[in-house]
Amino acid sequence: MTKLAASAWPKADLASVGMPAATVSLAELSTGDLAEAVHAIKNGHCYLDWRLFQFALSMFDHVQAVSKNVAVTQRSILDLEAQTALELQMSLDSTDHFARSLLDDAVCARDRLPAVFSTMRLGLIDRARFHRIVSETQLVRDDETMALIDQTLALQIMGLRGGVSSMSITKTGHMARKLVAEYDPDAEKLDRDRAKASRNVGFQALDSGMAQISITATAEDVRLVRQMLDAVIAGLCPADPRTKAQARSDAAIALLQRIPFTCHCESDGCTAQISDVQLDTRAARIVVHVLCDATTLDGGDQCGYLDGYGPVSGDHVRQIVERDDSVIHQHDLGDLLEPDSAADPIGDDDLDEAAVHRKGPRPDSPDECRADGARPDPKIDKSGTVASESDDETSPPLRFLIANTALPSDPYRPSLLTDLVARFLWGTCSIPGCERAAFACDLDHVAEFDNICPSQGGPTCVCNLLPKCRFHHLMKTHLTGFLDELWIDENGRYHSSVTTPGGITVELLAPNQWLFPQLADLRCRHQLAQQAATGTATSSLADGPQRSRTRAAAKHARRRAQRTANYEERAAERTRQVAAEEAATWAEYDAARELGEPPF
Repeated sequence: MTKLAASAWPKADLASVGMPAATVSLAELSTGDLAEAVHAIKNGHCYLDWRLFQFALSMFDHVQAVSKNVAVTQRSILDLEAQTALELQMSLDSTDHFARSLLDDAVCARDRLPAVFSTMRLGLIDRARFHRIVSETQLVRDDETMALIDQTLALQIMGLRGGVSSMSITKTGHMARKLVAEYDPDAEKLDRDRAKASRNVGFQALDSGMAQISITATAEDVRLVRQMLDAVIAGLCPADPRTKAQARSDAAIALLQRIPFTCHCESDGCTAQISDVQLDTRAARIVVHVLCDATTLDGGDQCGYLDGYGPVSGDHVRQIVERDDSVIHQHDLGDLLEPDSAADPIGDDDLDEAAVHRKGPRPDSPDECRADGARPDPKIDKSGTVASESDDETSPPLRFLIANTALPSDPYRPSLLTDLVARFLWGTCSIPGCERAAFACDLDHVAEFDNICPSQGGPTCVCNLLPKCRFHHLMKTHLTGFLDELWIDENGRYHSSVTTPGGITVELLAPNQWLFPQLADLRCRHQLAQQAATGTATSSLADGPQRSRTRAAAKHARRRAQRTANYEERAAERTRQVAAEEAATWAEYDAARELGEPPF
């Protein structure tokens, strides 16, 4: 008989795994030190989940080894899984459902997702994220396809092959769903058909005289309903005492019961606009955005992206297109391009040299952001150039740059195509961990636009625009020490980073660059521009002491200087570490696969 011992964790020395020693007072630690400790706990959580899976599988193997007749047992209600789940349930002080779910995930880690499982040991995903991947890939039956998805997912989780560095549970599910739709569209369609067949309306009694209703429907219908409810409550006057959540609840009940939705301000001067005519006007502006490649509409398997939901298969995109309320708008990335008139025709070597400018400095004039140039030939090769119209095969090709990104009438406003690309590149609010849909966000100039003198501010371009929800936009604007950045690396990948007032920096890749593979081969005009010299105004002593710039201008200058310093530091660090980093990652990955610990 084994009696489970009391916890030994309080006595353990955790300093060796990145946490503060027990003798250190937490009040003495800086925000950065505390952040490192929290990150160490996250890594430890992932590692312990990895070990828990191993122990669960070893327990399962032991139960199977001592079973007298495995074949007979497997046909019994009390099969080996049920027996193992009982042992796990007792060990974890959990329920039978939790224990069975843990064992199912562990078996999947061994049999279907061994490469993804190894990333748990590296501290990259925990059991919750692994379980989401299991759910998204459960209908893939072909072993070779499953192995391909497993290997690709593992590489993407490690930040390779187009992976993302913001691994929320939602974005982890997006990665897996996209690969299933790409590599096994039949499994994705089967999963979606099964899910659609199970749509329903659920009711649940809650405490204090309340109850809950839940409606399961297609993602696009739910997005439409959500926006419809927001359109209804948008007509309430500012004096209405309800929160948005409360108002949405009342609006949904009113619509379902077909009764009037009224304002609760109880004011004689109520300014609410909730009549049917006013509501119809707002409802007519509701749009659910879906982006896909043109080949998808012709029957291709390339995924699309539904704003507020995530990747959807090509078959799902075509079903949305067939709706009576769907409207198709065709766009061409070539509309953003113009010839680089300031440069001679170039070859591949020159383009590679120019591509190392990872961030876009300010343009020399606002005209550089205007869409005045003629539309170029949209047939662009991988080097970002087009074939010369001349019959002389020795003529070097012209270089085309991303340049027509702002409205000709207003350099502050992005063109429609620039707006779409900037939003879909990131999919959600660009602050890591925020899942606010991109089209419900503000489109923010990372380097602040100067409305008085546009040439002195950040450009209106995909190299300087990030979607931010209103809350995080306010943080960026008003919180001292908050710094965000956007740059494009030598491989054409779009990166952003956020530094908090406490000094914590989080960096991530644009999660949806797979929607715009051509962007990696194109270069932005602002990437290639030279840093413009800037000066400060001087004042006469006779005028008395004055500022050389406003407080806002000084804040923006500090941010520009900090971004420049960060860029130079990243470039130097990247040059030193890129080779060693890839070698170390693969070495650790191979070591994780060859540990030799049962059952691995």
